[in-house]
Amino acid sequence: MTSSSSDGGNRATRARTTRTAAAAIAALALGAAASCSSGTTGPTAHGADTITANYGLTGVVNPSTHKGGTLVLGGTQDLDSVDPVNQYYAYSWDFSRYYARPLMAYKVGAPGSASIQLVPGLAASAPTVSADGKTWTVKIRSGLKFSNGEPITSKDVKYAIERSYAVDSVNPAGPEYFQAVLTDGTYPGPYKDKSADHLGLTGVDTPDDTTLVFHLVAPYNDFPYVLTMPQTAPVPIDVDQNPATGALNYTGTTVVSSGPYMISAYTAGKNITLTRNPNWSAASDPNDPALPDKITVKTDWNATQLDQAILAGTVEADYAGSGLQTADVASVLSNPAKKKYTDNPSANATRYISIDEDVAPFDNVHCRRAVAYALNKVDLVNARGGEIAGAKIGNTMLPPGVPGHTDANPYPTGADSKGDVAKAKAELAACGKPNGFSTGIITVNTGKGPGGAIALQNALARAGITTTITQVEGSKYYSQNLQRPEVMKSKGYGLALAAWGPDWPTPFAFFSQITDGRLLTATSSGSNYGRVNDPVINGLLDQMRGAKTSSDAAALASRLDAQVMSDAVYIPYGYDTLLLARGKDVTNYYISSAYNGLPDLIAMGVVS
Repeated sequence: MTSSSSDGGNRATRARTTRTAAAAIAALALGAAASCSSGTTGPTAHGADTITANYGLTGVVNPSTHKGGTLVLGGTQDLDSVDPVNQYYAYSWDFSRYYARPLMAYKVGAPGSASIQLVPGLAASAPTVSADGKTWTVKIRSGLKFSNGEPITSKDVKYAIERSYAVDSVNPAGPEYFQAVLTDGTYPGPYKDKSADHLGLTGVDTPDDTTLVFHLVAPYNDFPYVLTMPQTAPVPIDVDQNPATGALNYTGTTVVSSGPYMISAYTAGKNITLTRNPNWSAASDPNDPALPDKITVKTDWNATQLDQAILAGTVEADYAGSGLQTADVASVLSNPAKKKYTDNPSANATRYISIDEDVAPFDNVHCRRAVAYALNKVDLVNARGGEIAGAKIGNTMLPPGVPGHTDANPYPTGADSKGDVAKAKAELAACGKPNGFSTGIITVNTGKGPGGAIALQNALARAGITTTITQVEGSKYYSQNLQRPEVMKSKGYGLALAAWGPDWPTPFAFFSQITDGRLLTATSSGSNYGRVNDPVINGLLDQMRGAKTSSDAAALASRLDAQVMSDAVYIPYGYDTLLLARGKDVTNYYISSAYNGLPDLIAMGVVS
């Protein structure tokens, strides 16, 4: 998941470091008692008189226990989905914690590397695992209620997980981890479930109202991290399906909250309003401070106007974490009064060109390699805003913050990184296209996406590859295009601008969703936009999933990265950086490593 999507296809980025599941569970056990409800954790008090640039990277800006007021957020696009099952933008995962409470969570109130510590969410305690590593048991808290007053039980959590299997309906864009790791990988989802209660997934048992038992096909050390996904937030069956007809109802404001807030108003592409969930209690949720009385998000800001509103203090933060626009960066950095309200995190995400193998002539590896050699990485990085507020030039898929990263450069683009046109033309000749060919480029229509597409277009033109750019509204970019093979092929979208980072802090979480060919279907590419299906890669993923140590996983990740690069389906050009602005009145603000460069939204409050 990356920090944003409004600037050219950012997706789910998570944390910067890795550890084994055993270490994560140990941290969880220690963190459960220490999780903070006030949002005041931090190295030192840091009030308005001592605000400095980059303090939010390691400290908590304006720590406060004050409850009340309205937290005003802004963004240049909507959530990719209001429904937690179909979310895969990092900021959507960050935001949905307000109303969708997953089984596990990352510690709130802890800046920097401490923010990746696992704590119970809906769960009452750390999950337990069997001796063979294939059975995980989770107990949820008792006495919990949805915002509509219905009790929350283990069956509601199981049903929510079942919905993630419905990739042909409610979940065309969300992650598919449960399908990959649970024993019942062919389960069709609850809408095609023939059992009377729609709870026929055999990979999850619910022996009582507070217990879930997960059955895995093989040991999977990352499994506690899977439980942090919003897909584990409970969903009441009677709200999701019409009891009489089985018709799907769960859209927009029909989302029933399990978190501290609920959606009280929602206009797609325009705004979101959250108010307190009357059935939530702080005693049952010590990790969520729930400071504001109300949270509002205008999601259709002009990007430059949003920058100015945050710096002026009328908006407290960009909820999507897109970062300041290129035109605003220099003026902000040269003005101490404005610069002190900024943070410059590394987002730990890789920017890349995704090449769809099903769009001719990209079924030939030499045509794909021609794109790799032709890239002008300098122009692509500059289109994102340069090294401070855009990206640093990169040459492999794994970003530097993920174990297994190497400095290899399998497709050198010249000493100046501006492209090797001669090698690109040689590859075109090898693929039978010596005079080049034509294809489509797809990108989002806001932020930095169009500029990146133009930089790509100009670079490829030098080698004889002509392109047509199509711009798409950001919230529909993936679900209606990159994840739809029939759309990409029929419209000739051979190239797409994208970004990726680990869904949680391990290399397996970086590669599994974008390279596992066994998750592909005829109607959905999932997050494997290039439709990679390489038996070598699939085998390395299986080994990595069961790796017992971080070093073992890292070694496998390096090998997998090299194989991905040799297939030339994903062509990296940079590693994300951001320059984020924060408002003057926001409290408990810090950058979360759990959401790679995003501010921790659920920790925030306001001065008044």
